[in-house]
Amino acid sequence: MRATTLLATAALTIVATIADPVASVGPDFARAQEAVPPAAVPGPLRPIAAPPAPPGTGGSVHRAEPSPRPLTPPTPRSPLPPAAVLEGTFRPGATGEKAEGRVVVRLAANELRLEKLAVTPGRDLELWLVAVERLRLGEDLSDTKHVSLGRLKKATGDQAYRLPPEIDLRVYGGVVVWSRRERSARAYAALSERTEQRSVKQKKRRTK
Repeated sequence: MRATTLLATAALTIVATIADPVASVGPDFARAQEAVPPAAVPGPLRPIAAPPAPPGTGGSVHRAEPSPRPLTPPTPRSPLPPAAVLEGTFRPGATGEKAEGRVVVRLAANELRLEKLAVTPGRDLELWLVAVERLRLGEDLSDTKHVSLGRLKKATGDQAYRLPPEIDLRVYGGVVVWSRRERSARAYAALSERTEQRSVKQKKRRTK
């Protein structure tokens, strides 16, 4: 009889444990289990932690977009008047070269004249218009933007050349006597527009 009672009591205890595990292990163990944080979710299901917001932003992160670089507009070039006259004085293009005379360009006549030219003679000399404002002594202009007006007619004296009708002398501001064999300039002259005041002064001097 006593053994039967013990068996019945043990069976009731097992049933109560299954129904309420917290009561069977006690309240201290239950509170300890609640204090343990849940394990991190493994793999791709793990939540991405948001970066902390900087102070003073109210919890929102604002990324400043870079401001675009201001574009500098190209400097407009005023077109040359149809009756403009350009001129320049020759100087040596390389050490030891002889260069004298001047260049006169008349757009109305579409003509370039060399006046009192005197350069070191050669059989391979050409007359070039070059897109160079300044020329260094002995500089190679083979790969520089240029327009050839043909072979130099003679190394001394006055001579005239026809200009291509589409030539823009705002770009080609220099005249060069070029040596193909030596790949250097015998003479160079920078063109500049003749002002009205200068031409008026010259006329006054001639009248006197």
